[in-house]
Amino acid sequence: MAELLASKVAVFEEPPPVRGIPSLSTSVAGAVGVTERGPVGEAIRVTSFPAFVERFGGFTADSDLTLAAMGFFGEGGTQLYVVRTAHYERPLDPQSLTARSARTALVASQVPTPALVEGSARAPFRLTQDTELQLRLVEGPPRAVRFAGEPAAVRVAAPEPIALADAMTLQLRVDSGAVQTVLFRAEDFENIAAASLGDVERILTAQLTGVRIVQGEVGLLIESQTRGRRSRVEVLGGRAAPLLRFLPVREGSGTVADLSAVTAEEVRLLVESEAREVLVSVLPDQTLTLRTRATGASALLQVLGEGRGPFGFDVDEHVGSDAGDLTLLDVRARDPGAYANQLTIAAQPAADGRETFGFDLRVYERSLLRETWPALSLEPTSSRYAPTIVNDRVSGSRLIRVTPAPGTRGRSIPAQAQPLLGGDDGLADLSDVDFLGTAPARSGLRALDRVQDLSILLVPGQATPAVHQGMIQYCEVVRGGSCFPVLDPPERMSGTEIVEYVDNTAALGGASEHGALYWPRVEVLNPDRSVFGADTRLVVAPSGIIAGVYARTDGARPGGVYDPPAGIEKGRMLTVLGFETDEVLEEPTRDLVYPRRINPLTTAPGFPRYIDGSRTLKGDGNFPFVSERRGVSFIARSLRAGLEFARHRNNDERLRAEVKRTITAFLIQQMNQGAFRTRDPKSAFFVDLSQNTPSVVFSGRLLVRVGLATQRPAEWIVIALSQDTRALDAELAA
Repeated sequence: MAELLASKVAVFEEPPPVRGIPSLSTSVAGAVGVTERGPVGEAIRVTSFPAFVERFGGFTADSDLTLAAMGFFGEGGTQLYVVRTAHYERPLDPQSLTARSARTALVASQVPTPALVEGSARAPFRLTQDTELQLRLVEGPPRAVRFAGEPAAVRVAAPEPIALADAMTLQLRVDSGAVQTVLFRAEDFENIAAASLGDVERILTAQLTGVRIVQGEVGLLIESQTRGRRSRVEVLGGRAAPLLRFLPVREGSGTVADLSAVTAEEVRLLVESEAREVLVSVLPDQTLTLRTRATGASALLQVLGEGRGPFGFDVDEHVGSDAGDLTLLDVRARDPGAYANQLTIAAQPAADGRETFGFDLRVYERSLLRETWPALSLEPTSSRYAPTIVNDRVSGSRLIRVTPAPGTRGRSIPAQAQPLLGGDDGLADLSDVDFLGTAPARSGLRALDRVQDLSILLVPGQATPAVHQGMIQYCEVVRGGSCFPVLDPPERMSGTEIVEYVDNTAALGGASEHGALYWPRVEVLNPDRSVFGADTRLVVAPSGIIAGVYARTDGARPGGVYDPPAGIEKGRMLTVLGFETDEVLEEPTRDLVYPRRINPLTTAPGFPRYIDGSRTLKGDGNFPFVSERRGVSFIARSLRAGLEFARHRNNDERLRAEVKRTITAFLIQQMNQGAFRTRDPKSAFFVDLSQNTPSVVFSGRLLVRVGLATQRPAEWIVIALSQDTRALDAELAA
């Protein structure tokens, strides 16, 4: 409320007593697999099957993911994040990706050319302190380009003993990251009121990330693990900060922002400033090409020492030519893959002469014209500058990326046609690890980490114990139970074999309520006989179809996530024509697999093909059914997002009352949408904040306990038949 300085009628708005909690989406799916094209290790959102084909290509022999996407959208799915995978020689290193982009060059023939060295490693580059790139030229000593970086640091300069107190905090930020809070608790010290620097070092080491802590002759040094200009260590506050007496030691410095992630552009600027005789090209795949400014047979360039190291240069001697092919425009496929080996790039002088030295560019796939880019230019100031037009993320080419060579500004490209060569899908030695991925490489499943609203997970067709366990671990542990994996059955398994697989081979029985397995694989209409053969039907993994049924059920009504996606109505599979084995049509077989929490896919005369089960893999957990588990995950995600307003507020009765009202209002809304077993708030759920004792409040926590009486599906309909003897009983009674 504004300060009242004079007599007036003041109007102000009070904060809302009940905060709105957003109802997050429950049907955003993520899928990992092999596609014809598309970026590798990047989650791309598509909203229809045509959009999927435009970005990731059509059907190939390795089309489990493409077929799953077709099934997902065919059943009613609307949002799918797709991650293309390939083989990594070293799973933790994104630079070890074996998929390669096809490339070619548009050239001027019979002209003097520079000496040229091509790199194979992709930026960002992981360098060490004082890494040097040494370049040998025709004249003078080798040019040494040095990469260096120093970390930022602060010092704890408090004299011992340090009079800390229980529940004191210290807040720091490292490298512009999130605020980190260190909590000092009396139970972690022999005597917290007389703490030593060793005690403080132990607590800081246990609770801080991204720093290195060293005890020196004078106090403790807290040093960022980042070396370079981006390095920062900031002490933001906390009751312990004045007692520890922080002194700034140094700011982050160096020739690059971060030695562990040097960009290609940083390398270009540094090399061209330290070795002015050399020009550097940064290609679309973030590899580097070095070339001399000088041209002709006298031009020489050689990388000395460990040239192949971080940049991927060879150490051979390279020379120019008096009459060779001078690269004017480097052309690469937009994405890695063998698909681009079918592309040809044709250039000719601009037909209408609108641009000085202009040229037309055409892209052919086999003999079919796919794209035309008229009146392009190699002049950077031109409105038709080739990279600006062709490489535009929205309106640019779907097939290629172009990079002019240094020193070709304003030149014309002669008429020519060049095929793209060298594209590789990177599928040799493809393994489970490539589908699961790793956090450092942001590959496989871990490429989905940045998709905040992910709620359904698929790895279509990759039905192995390692992948199944990895999907469960990713959803339950990495994502904190916020998404749900749909597991495919292995190929050609009978009822007894799928039970053996679940119970023993993959050890999935009772593994987790965060996941469900469906059996058997299903038959769909063959979408491309040129790829899959002449049969009209094709057997595919069912996970994409199941996920589509989830999405359709979720979107059928408000609160659809609480409806079991099973049965002849909610569980109908609209795109399924049959099953890999008719054994699932037999009731004794379903009686065998269902108690093992394997959900059968089946049908019966007069019924559609449908999902005949809604069980998760674990029967003795809190929420053992698919609709229960997914519904509770939705509520948890919504509460997590909706209660952000309470963080960093004073933890008093007003805040706790506001939190309780907000949660209660949201749960009443969910109750009215069928989330719970009753429509009476007293028996449908409870919200308890009684655990917030003074010691809990003093430690900076606000504890909320929520109980939910969730819905359970009717798995068995039991009908008791008996003789109607009411008339006889009445006669006897008379």
